[in-house]
Formats: sequence, C-alpha cells, structure tokens
Amino acid sequence: MNEQYGALRVVRMLPDSRLSASAAQERSGGGWLPAEGLVHVLTRRDTTIGRALNNDIILLDLTVSREHARLLFGPHGWQIVNLTEQNVVRVNGRPVPSGGSLPVYPQDILILGNTMLQLIAPQNPPALSCAHEDSRQQAGGTQGTTSSFSGETISQLDGSKGHQTTRASTRTPEKLSELARQEIAAFSPTPLPGVEDGRHWDEEEPESVLGPGITMQFVLPQRMGPRARWLIAGIGIAILIISAMITIILNSLIGFAALEQNGANSILLALTIPIIPAVGIFLLVNFMDRYEREPWFLRLAAFLWGALIAIPPALFIETQVNNLIGTWLANGTNSAVFQALYKGLNAGVTEETVKGLGLLLLFIVLRDQFDNVTDGIIYGALIGAGFAMVENFGYFASNGQNFLGLLIIGRIVLGWLGHSTFTACFGAALGYTRHNHSRWKQISIPLLGYLLAIGLHSFFDFIDLQASEVIRTSVANGTTINYALAAIIGNYIPPFLAQMALLYILIKSLSHEAAVIREFLAVEVSNGIVLVDEYALLQNSFQRTKRERQVLRTQGFRQWLRVKALYQTEIGLAFRKWHVSMGDKPKSGYRQPEDAYRERIRHLRHEIQMASTRPPSSQI
Repeated sequence: MNEQYGALRVVRMLPDSRLSASAAQERSGGGWLPAEGLVHVLTRRDTTIGRALNNDIILLDLTVSREHARLLFGPHGWQIVNLTEQNVVRVNGRPVPSGGSLPVYPQDILILGNTMLQLIAPQNPPALSCAHEDSRQQAGGTQGTTSSFSGETISQLDGSKGHQTTRASTRTPEKLSELARQEIAAFSPTPLPGVEDGRHWDEEEPESVLGPGITMQFVLPQRMGPRARWLIAGIGIAILIISAMITIILNSLIGFAALEQNGANSILLALTIPIIPAVGIFLLVNFMDRYEREPWFLRLAAFLWGALIAIPPALFIETQVNNLIGTWLANGTNSAVFQALYKGLNAGVTEETVKGLGLLLLFIVLRDQFDNVTDGIIYGALIGAGFAMVENFGYFASNGQNFLGLLIIGRIVLGWLGHSTFTACFGAALGYTRHNHSRWKQISIPLLGYLLAIGLHSFFDFIDLQASEVIRTSVANGTTINYALAAIIGNYIPPFLAQMALLYILIKSLSHEAAVIREFLAVEVSNGIVLVDEYALLQNSFQRTKRERQVLRTQGFRQWLRVKALYQTEIGLAFRKWHVSMGDKPKSGYRQPEDAYRERIRHLRHEIQMASTRPPSSQI
C-alpha cells in the first residue's frame, strides 16, 4: 500500500484566451457534473506537476508548461521547485524564481499558470517528527513550540514603504486557512458562494452507529430535561398514530366497498400496484443522495407524512370545499369546464399545502439537517411518494376492475413521479434559502416554489378531469375522444419539463456539496481529524460507495456500518462548518456540534481500528 503524504486540491482555474469559458468552468469544478476529480493524492515524496502525460499530476491548463514544477517532501517539510524559465509559480502570492524553490506548508495556496491549488496535508506528519525534535534541540529545547512549522520567516510587501520586511509567525491551521482565503480572493473575485469565503471554528459518550446522529442531539435545547423530551416525542407519536388510524379507516371503507362491488381481485391489485412507484422513488432518492446522506428515520418520517398524516386533512378540506362550491353553483351556471377548474384548483392548493407543511416543519425544526436544494428535493419526493401511494390505493380499488390499463399507464408508467415532482418544487425552493443571506429571497423563492407546485398540480388535475369528462360524455364521437386522449397524454409534458429542471438543479447542488467537502475539511486534515485518504475519498461519491461495499464483503456488516458512519460524520462536520460560515448561530449550551462531530470521528476510527484486529468471524 502506498504511503499517502498529502493531497493537492484544485481550487479554481482562471479562463484563458485559448480556452473557452465553458471548458474552463468544467475543468475547475463548475460544470454540469459534480467535480469528483479535483483532489490528487500525493503518494510520492517527489511529485512532478505539468501538462505532459508523464507527470504525476496532470493539469489541463494551456498556461501550464509540460514540466512545470516539482513538489518535494523531505525531513524539513514540503518544497515547490519551479522547473520553468518564465511561467508562473507562486506560493501564497510569492513568486518562485526559475530553478528555485520555496517552502510550502499545509493549507498554502499554489498558483501554476492559471490553476490554483491548495496543499492538504497533516500539520505535523509522523515523517517530520524526528526533524521536529532536532530543530527543537537546536533552538535550545523550547517547550512552547507546538508545530514543526512554527517560527517560519515569511516575506511581506509593505505597501506604504515599498520594501520587503520579514516577520515570524505561528502558522496554526486557522491562520493558514486565512492566508488561503486571501489568496483565493485575490485570484478570483467571484468565489463559489458560501464555500470559498467560509470561516473556520475550531465529552460526552458518542452514540452508536445506528443512533440518531449528531444533528438530532442539538434539535432541542441542551438544558431541556428528559421529561420534556419524552413529552415532545410522545406528542409526535400520538399525532402519527391518530393520523394512521384515520387513514386506515378511510381506506378500509374504500376497500370494503370495492370488495363488495368488484371482488377480491380489485383489493389485491390496489394493495400491490401502488407500492411499485413508491419503491422506485425510494431507490431513486437513495441514488440522488450521494454526499451528506439523510438519516433513514427522517426519510421514513417524510414518507409517512405523505402517506398517513397528510391524507386525512387533505381529504376533509377537499370534500368540504367541493360541497361548499357545489352548493353555491346549484342554482347557477355549472358547466363541466368550470367544475374541472375549481376541482383542480381545490386539489392543487389543498394537497400541496398539506404536503408542504411537512417540508416546512422539517425545514424549521431540523434546519441543521435540511442542508440545501438536494435535501429539499429528496424530502419532497418522499412526501409525494407516500401521498401518491395511498391515493393510488383508492383509485385502483374503486376503478381497477374497469379501467385497470388506463390507471397503470396514467398513474404508474407516466405519472409515477407526479406528486413527488410537485412537492419537490417547493422543497428545492426551501433548500435554496440555505445558500443566501438575502431576506427578500428567503421569502420570495419559497413562495414561488409553492405557487409553482400548486400551478403544476392544479393544471394537471384540470386537464385530467376535463378530458375524462369528455370521454365519458362523448362515447359516440370518436374524434372528440381521440382529442381527449391526446390531451391526457400531453398533460404529462409540464411535469416532465419540471423534472428536467429539477434534475439540472440537483446536479448543480451535488457539485456544490462536493465543493463544501473539499473546502471545509481541508483544515481538518491539518488538525489530524480527517485522514488524507478519507479526504480524497469523501468528495468522490462513487469511489466511496465502492470502498464501503468492499468493507462489507471483506470485514462484515458491523464494520461496514462503522465505516459508513465515519464517512458521514466527516461529511456532516464539513456541512456544519459551512452552515456556521453562512451565518448559522452557535447552539445554546456548553457543547457545539463541531466538537461532537470531531469526538465521534475519533471514537469511530478507534472502533474501526479495534475491529480490524479481531478475527474475521467476529466481524459479522
């Protein structure tokens, strides 16, 4: 196994006149797909960097020479050597002369041509311990030295006097990160929002790998006693049980009526077919949630909100509104078009409001877990999946005997993502508010997402109701029926376009998540919290999944759970630091989530190391 001394992170690449802006954006991590190849692990003490294919690190930058620089790791730390005669090599803004070298420290920024890189490495790696002790003895055994890089003499340009001065500084990871951010700001005036401009903050017994996680520990105030916590949990469970009972009773009435009219086959179809799209959405959500994965119990809670809690109030409100409007129109004009219009609007407003309340509750109560657009789409899709499954039960139980083929095509094949798409529009808008500080956007964007969900849902139901009414009343007119069937098929185009837009937003959000991991875990590598190989693995979701499956095959189920928990805890630490940099307030109490994340990382790594020494039979 190769030794891993550190990593080079590609921070950004400025566009070049010989390189299109779109190509430069894709190579610097701002393109369509999530940037998963922007971290290069340093497995050699002598690493060559350049544009030629024979280099250890290949930079696709036309302003980088074929053999541009060498990054050396020795007893006294890292050094960068400029192999070019005229091209740019800078360390934190300081130019490296041709054929010369400069020391490089963890978190320092390197600029080669138009490419900005950052050295990610432990602040005091084991390979430097001997050299560190020698330097301390030569300095007279100073006891206050805490890092092998302290006391470095750096050059600064005094702008007021126009000459260079030197000063000694203690290069803690926070100061190194500040130097990096200053260099990033000078290199690119428009950094990635909320990522490159972040600030960094530097025991209780950790919970088990199947526990609720760090975020759930800080949902309620730390001063709240056990009785208050159990009371809140009991209220939530009581609401769930009551809603479940009401939903089961309502669906039982529908089932008994269908059993009496259509026989047992209709009930069997109603109990099995609606489960298929729900399972498909669960698998789709599991694939989409690639980085900061949502806990299984919150996914289940979102699904149950749609399947159990949202059904009774939605059905009650829709019934009352339809009866009320029907009474008003009893003595007036009551055309089929107007009926389809108000019924479609009633369904869209009522159902998207009740489903959206679940999203809003998650966003407010579990704000730390509701990280971004990705989470909004995921929770919205699961709430919609639960709602659609129960709703489909009613359709298949009541009409499955006569319209089974149409129901399968319309609600399973073409419309399996219908409810999920509508609710995900509102969820994506809520998730967007975690990216900005603008007050008017925090209000207007969710409102627009909510209105879009209502609009898509109401328009879909209006066309469906109107076309279905035309088919029922125009049996003898084949042309009219064909137009109605074409309208029903075309009715799925607006949801499909919304799904394509959500897919694009999701891809951009996943790219942003990878950037958050790269930026906010860099200093944790210097602090020794995150290992170099873990840092390189976390921002590549497919490689991380492959590693987890390999652990499952070779070391057993329990070790697999520990490794997954370790990776997710490290990613959770990155997102917590990002939220703090975006303005989230510290938690009330003596303990902060950042400390809990770091403590759990240490605990999990210790458990993984201890389990690795046990016999394979005990890993199962």
